[in-house]
Amino acid sequence: MKKLLFAAMAAVTLCACNSEREYLDFRGLSLGMSAKNMCDSLLLKGFEIDTNLTDESTYVLYNAKEYCRVDIMQNNDTISDVLESYVASYNDSTTQIYNERHEQFNALYGWALMKHSADLHKEAHYQTDGKGALVLTLHNTHTPTVSVRYSTEPDKLMP
Repeated sequence: MKKLLFAAMAAVTLCACNSEREYLDFRGLSLGMSAKNMCDSLLLKGFEIDTNLTDESTYVLYNAKEYCRVDIMQNNDTISDVLESYVASYNDSTTQIYNERHEQFNALYGWALMKHSADLHKEAHYQTDGKGALVLTLHNTHTPTVSVRYSTEPDKLMP
């Protein structure tokens, strides 16, 4: 009887553990954490909050050393999206950032679905096994930018 009770408890525990959802990581921080906690963690990693752009639905942070801006979109302290943007004065700089991130994401998630793949505009959509959506974009036009958009909704950003 004890064995049956123990087996039933183990099955319930296993089911409870399997129902927890996995989220994408952004700089080692899970998108499943609260927006306030992510903001606080990024402040500890050298980011500063942009009080002019931050409002009740978005935290905007920047890191002057990396020329990086991070927008954390949230609703009731639950993260919906994180947008990481890099701006550079030269196309070569953004292309290098894009290539490094592209290789990193290819190693983690496999080959991307390429919506655009030209020299001046590239857009890579990654399949993340239900953890969320991930899009890496390069725009080498008037203002060269690279952006990475992380979403908690798996199919939100897919082409």
